[in-house]
Amino acid sequence: MHAVKVVRYELAMTRSRMMHRRIDPRFKPGMNLFVNLGCGRHGKPGWVNVDSALAPGVTCVYDCRRHIPLPASCAQAVFTEHLMEHLDYDDEVPVFLAECRRILQADGIIRIVVPDGRKYLLAYAAGGWDHLRAFSPLLDGHDGYATPMEVVNAHFRQGGQHRYSYDFDTLRECLLRSGFEDVRNCAFGESRLPELAIDLVARASESLYVEATVGA
Repeated sequence: MHAVKVVRYELAMTRSRMMHRRIDPRFKPGMNLFVNLGCGRHGKPGWVNVDSALAPGVTCVYDCRRHIPLPASCAQAVFTEHLMEHLDYDDEVPVFLAECRRILQADGIIRIVVPDGRKYLLAYAAGGWDHLRAFSPLLDGHDGYATPMEVVNAHFRQGGQHRYSYDFDTLRECLLRSGFEDVRNCAFGESRLPELAIDLVARASESLYVEATVGA
């Protein structure tokens, strides 16, 4: 059943890419766009809000794992929250980050938010339940986990949807390999570009916030 769901999803994403792969003629290089990739229902007014499914606030329906349908050097900033952990680390992440770098202008900024794998591992090693409850939204009103390791696996796997878990050093290495510079470990609501800090409060306790720039 899981394999069937995966095949159906990939077929739907292939159709989406084929239908919307052309670059939107409204956008040109140098437009200082703010782009929210994988926005879900949290698209922001005035932003280019991209998601693989149509939802309120989404302005571009597209599966951006392999391509972003925007011209080169059109964006001042790219934001993505709880998307990269769903991408294959070896095949999709390098392409995704290369596309983000392509659409960013010189001195543009990318802000990436992912679940912090280090927090989960440290909490598990420190003794389990109390340490996990201190930050993990997986345990908010949820009594279905029998052991702390089940919580850790829920973070790492999320029913097969999560493909990779990150700490700062690993995400920093990914960004540097993709040509980004000045990689910084930030905090919730803290950004070198204040309007880029559109982080969701509901995800703050478990998240890692990282920013990097494109060189001039």
